[in-house]
Amino acid sequence: MTKHFFISVEINYLSKIFCLVTFFLFFSSCDESLKSKLAKGGKNYGGEISFVETEVVESFFPLYSNGLHDQRLLSNIFEPLLKVDLKSQKIIPHLAKKFTVKNNGKTIDLIIRKNVFFHKDKYNDLELEKMSVEDVKFSLEFACSGNKLNQLGHVFTGKIVGSSDFKNKSIYSFPTEGVSGIKIKNDSTISIQLTNSFNNFISLLCHPNIVVFSKKAFLHYKQNSINHPVGTGPFQLHTVNSKEVVLLNNPKYWRRDNFGNQLPFLNKIRVLKPNIKRNEQLLFSEGKTDLLLQLPLDRLDFAFGTLKEAKDGQNLLHRILYRKGIKVNYLAFDCTSKPFNDERVRLAFYHAIDREKLWLNVLNGDGNIESKGFVPNSDFYSDKNVKAITFDPTKARKLLASAGYSKNNIFPKISLVLSYKKGSLTNYYYKELARQIKENLGIQIEIKNTDFATKNKLIQNKKIKIWKAGWVSDYPDPESYLGVFFSDYKGVNNYMLNLNSYKNKTFDSLFYQSIIVKDLKTKMNLQNQCDQILVNKAAVVPLYTEDIFIIVNIRARDIEVNSSGIIDFSKTYIKAPK
Repeated sequence: MTKHFFISVEINYLSKIFCLVTFFLFFSSCDESLKSKLAKGGKNYGGEISFVETEVVESFFPLYSNGLHDQRLLSNIFEPLLKVDLKSQKIIPHLAKKFTVKNNGKTIDLIIRKNVFFHKDKYNDLELEKMSVEDVKFSLEFACSGNKLNQLGHVFTGKIVGSSDFKNKSIYSFPTEGVSGIKIKNDSTISIQLTNSFNNFISLLCHPNIVVFSKKAFLHYKQNSINHPVGTGPFQLHTVNSKEVVLLNNPKYWRRDNFGNQLPFLNKIRVLKPNIKRNEQLLFSEGKTDLLLQLPLDRLDFAFGTLKEAKDGQNLLHRILYRKGIKVNYLAFDCTSKPFNDERVRLAFYHAIDREKLWLNVLNGDGNIESKGFVPNSDFYSDKNVKAITFDPTKARKLLASAGYSKNNIFPKISLVLSYKKGSLTNYYYKELARQIKENLGIQIEIKNTDFATKNKLIQNKKIKIWKAGWVSDYPDPESYLGVFFSDYKGVNNYMLNLNSYKNKTFDSLFYQSIIVKDLKTKMNLQNQCDQILVNKAAVVPLYTEDIFIIVNIRARDIEVNSSGIIDFSKTYIKAPK
């Protein structure tokens, strides 16, 4: 199994790679005065940090927003009932202080914390509102509902007793009886009755978007809740404008650190919106932002300067937060329309792409080739029993010919849609991929760049045939990846799942067995079989997994990032210059 780990390193520009030795560089930081309030353990209260996000966050309702850029922001406003501990990778209590599994795995009891308050908001005249079991019940039921703001309906629907019936009845309003399988036992305990012994249900309660929000706030704002987030997290939404989103400290946050300090330490988080005119690397190197979320290796010198500049004390002291990545990047097809409804065409593309060459020559060996199936190796999955499809241009051409394409029946010109800037490393990767397809199959591919939201709309409206896609686990179970292709999830209030409309009855049957079987070895075997089907039928073309590199100004301390790329600022503080 691949172990996830965290390291903090500094960059040596002699080697120009991310694994390096420390330079004693000149300390530079954003212009900011800190409040002179010290905490135990040498930490400080006050100050702010800022960074440029990769995409614009357009909705602040957690069940409606499922992109990584959304999760990074909203995970500091809202909180789940359970979490995965970064060090042990075990599931631990969070808003629920205790959980028990009973009745042969069909009943989950959650004891809810009593010292948790929602953010102050105008709907309650800025008074503090205590989180209750009613709020927890409402939040869980909303995740089962047919409301258009619930784009994660597949997570619970069909798994909780009465959830399917509730979904059908709750498109426009919520039935007063709620979900029959979610019951309040007393003022601190919720009981969830499942339709089967789902072996991963506890993991689902760790989903960063399956969180607790205020029932009163939602009933007040209703569909406009996408602009009025009211959660329990360490930060609360303050302002949103054309340039940035600002989060402020939640002064009544329920958690404390190991020293007994009230969290969070920061006063403010500024999330700058991406802008074609805004140079993220320059802003960071000048000390105007504190985090850099994306930086191709070939831009190191530009962002941080040369070795001579480092020696002259002209560079920014920084560290790298690194996580072994579990985000799989892949080529996706519209499997329901020509030409990619033909399995032979998809397999031809699969065999025509030299993934190892792209990894070495374009990515400089960063990340890992996804050489076998769709699900990356991780603490919770091994692909050792999955057989790979190899690079074989001759076989690729034969497959294309068998599908009926020749000089007399030329393959149509197609566009490959990316939600990345021109000139980015990702853009360059897919240009090289398109060049390989042209060289090995004679097929012309045009690269088109757009934003994330527009790309998804084009896919949903069947306007494009092929696109770059990425997927990362939201909870520690391979179901999070394989569920993308489970046809029963299609249409269950989730526009993000199975956008390529792949359907395979054998896959569906094996997948369902894998989430109800009790024996973990059997579960892994079933998941390997599912993965193998995706490979053999070329549902998609897995390309590479992406490691998480976040570059941080040295003044920002105790920033935590998980393997999905979600950042936790609850313990972050600013180290004041001496």
